[in-house]
Amino acid sequence: MTEDIEFEVKKLRILTANNVLNTYPYLSGKLRGVYKVCITGNSGSGKTTMIRCFDPEAHGREVPRYFYVDYELLKENPDLFPESNTATQTFDFTVVALLTGGDESAEIIKFTDLSEDYLTEKGIKWVTIFYLFGTPGQWRFKDIRAFAERRADGVIFILDPLDPKIKENYEEFKETVIKNVERKVPIIYVVNKQDLPNVYSAKDISKELKLKDSDMFDMSALKCKNISIPIIALIKKMQEEELGKKKE
Repeated sequence: MTEDIEFEVKKLRILTANNVLNTYPYLSGKLRGVYKVCITGNSGSGKTTMIRCFDPEAHGREVPRYFYVDYELLKENPDLFPESNTATQTFDFTVVALLTGGDESAEIIKFTDLSEDYLTEKGIKWVTIFYLFGTPGQWRFKDIRAFAERRADGVIFILDPLDPKIKENYEEFKETVIKNVERKVPIIYVVNKQDLPNVYSAKDISKELKLKDSDMFDMSALKCKNISIPIIALIKKMQEEELGKKKE
């Protein structure tokens, strides 16, 4: 069953890459792949905030996080709820490109900002395109999350250092993510909210969750700080594993 899914995913990836090259012929000889990447994690962990650092106009729909909110009270007391008062209902979506120069420097930009002139000006050697899906974290939207995570090539798992049940929620959430993706794929873990004082870091949480330090990164989505590093690490891991499978 897993082999059939792998074949389907590979075939779809090739078709998508061919469509990209037909539409953007200047990418010929530079395109290293087209992938589906999901950003997942518990509600309020910072998935939407991270994606909108790359694309402020990313597609998505939000609804009140709570079933009832006294908005008049909220107007007078904007800090009444320390967390965001909305939750993703569908999923956030955008297309971004990882650009690698001849000196191996890398940057991530919104795909619609990419042009032939930009590639020439920056001396870009390789372009990796990925469809970025930010999944809803609330349980009531679990079916939508399952759809968004289906057949992903890689996963960015955002952890909330303020979550008092971080270990239990991580274990439950990860099990569901693996089931939704339908096969084993690379996962990179990000500990968000590092702009706040006295919060646990990736190094602290890696011990608690028994994860490799090399798969863990710190980030502040609110400040758009260190947001590219985990995605670059994931793409590198995905491509290394893909080359390993080809050798086998």
